[in-house]
Amino acid sequence: MIRPDSNPVEWALLVQELAYAYEHLGNLIERMTQKNHYDENVYRVDMGHVMAHLNRAWARRNIGRELINSEWEALREYPKDLKPIA
Repeated sequence: MIRPDSNPVEWALLVQELAYAYEHLGNLIERMTQKNHYDENVYRVDMGHVMAHLNRAWARRNIGRELINSEWEALREYPKDLKPIA
């Protein structure tokens, strides 16, 4: 896993992905609790956005360089090397 002392830029980008996921998940929860009706299509988009950030954060843990555009798109997909435990 990358470390902040040896890969400070990549570390900051990994943490930023987690911060974005946190922010968007908070916004999703706030909208869901403030509305009487939350459309499934909107929920799908919102969850997809949160998951893309989480998936990129997981993938970035071992990438000590800048991502290229094709990697950026591919890394938003759910990782094959991470099993849900709950």
